[in-house]
Amino acid sequence: MNRVIVLTPPGRAALATIRLEGPAVKGVLERQLTRRSGAEFRFEQKSRPVLVRFPIGDGQYEEMILRVVDGDAAELHCHGNPLLVEAIVAKFEASGFRRETWEQWIRRTEKDAITAAARIALADAPTWTVTSILLDQYGGALSRMIDQAQRALAQDNFQEASAILRRLLAWEKVGLHLTQPYKVALVGPPNAGKSSLLNWLVGYQRAIVDPTPGTTRDFVTVATVVEGWPVELYDTAGIRSPQDELEAEAIARTRRIASEADLVLLVFDRSTEWTSEYARLQKEWHEAMVILNKRDLPPGPGAWCDGLLISTRIAEDRPAVLKALARKLVLEPPPPGEAIPFTPDQVAGLKEALAAIDRGNRAAAVVALQTVKEKSSPAEVS
Repeated sequence: MNRVIVLTPPGRAALATIRLEGPAVKGVLERQLTRRSGAEFRFEQKSRPVLVRFPIGDGQYEEMILRVVDGDAAELHCHGNPLLVEAIVAKFEASGFRRETWEQWIRRTEKDAITAAARIALADAPTWTVTSILLDQYGGALSRMIDQAQRALAQDNFQEASAILRRLLAWEKVGLHLTQPYKVALVGPPNAGKSSLLNWLVGYQRAIVDPTPGTTRDFVTVATVVEGWPVELYDTAGIRSPQDELEAEAIARTRRIASEADLVLLVFDRSTEWTSEYARLQKEWHEAMVILNKRDLPPGPGAWCDGLLISTRIAEDRPAVLKALARKLVLEPPPPGEAIPFTPDQVAGLKEALAAIDRGNRAAAVVALQTVKEKSSPAEVS
């Protein structure tokens, strides 16, 4: 089969790399390409990279660098304009080449599904923390642990196999959030400073701040990084007795978002009086990280709950909030080299294998572990 693959990411760039594979590569390139001088191009398997011209149409040419990989594969390095890249790929499709995505190419050429999934996930890794963990998996950390579990099962050592799988699954939350950001909802009564807190955490004016209660009706989200972990912050509507149907819907959406979040930041204005409504909110989100905002103002009366006392007007408070937030999301970061399952397929397969072990069904456990190594699709990036 003849294939054409764009190896570089989609979007505008200075350069793009197009890979050709198949028995027709030599003949098609000799027909399509000419030397920069206009002389005929001859495909040589051991040739050095060469500057060539590719006909785009209407007498126009794209100059590119050709590298022959072997007798059935070559790479073209051209300008990265997406329209130009598409025109070149379409030319090869017209010559009988089948278009293949870079993800498909990786899955086809890597040694196993886990390695392929890690390589694909690395393309979207937003931080060095995420990158280093995925590099460990690309280097075989997860595959080696699964191999150990398979060897234990082969020796009927169910206890060891179970311990290995439980250790892997202990990292489920961290692993799945390597490719999906943690969702953190900022919740609280009106004018507690939620929008100011969001702006303060990300370092720029993302949400509108206004002293009028109920200002936040539309939800604002922003992607950021907290101590190396990808996080998506949600600024939500203040919770109170709604004044109209629009505000009632906004408050209902706040509760839906909070119920789906990995963490709720429950924000109170510490300069106001502690009320029964505040107590009710604290009870409703009893696992939330409580932020007591506006410490730059005199404290309000009442038996206030415990929380992180801060002010978004005091820059020195910000590092403490970020560290506390990171610790809430990831209590114990994985050590270097740790095996981490990082796709839903991997986690599901490991859980299936563990359940089979608990039932004493070795055959089912072996099949489930082998499936993890053969099917480890990366999670969709939102």
